[in-house]
Amino acid sequence: MPTLTLDLTTSAQLLGTEPDLLLNFIQREKLAGVLFFEARPLVSVFTLAGLLNTTPEVLLDWMEDEALANLIEEVDDDEYLDEKDGKLFYQSLPKGEG
Repeated sequence: MPTLTLDLTTSAQLLGTEPDLLLNFIQREKLAGVLFFEARPLVSVFTLAGLLNTTPEVLLDWMEDEALANLIEEVDDDEYLDEKDGKLFYQSLPKGEG
C-alpha cells in the first residue's frame, strides 16, 4: 500500500539536500507533518509539497514520472523481438521455462 510519508533520505533527495542537513532543518524549524517513529523521521508529502511551493498532487505525479523514467531507462537497451522472432524464441525454450 502506498504511503503519504517518505523516509529522510528520499525526502532530502527530493529537496536537493543531504539527510543530516534536512534533519537539522526539521528540528530547528519544528516542521509540522514530520513523524518520529524511530530515530529518523518520516516526512509527509504534504509538508514536502509545501516546502517546494507546489501541491501534493504535482509532487506525487512528478515522483511517479521519475520512477517510470528510471524503469524505462533500465530496459532501454534491452533487445526487442518482433512477433515472429518472439514466437521462435518462445518455442526454442525447454518446456517449463516459458
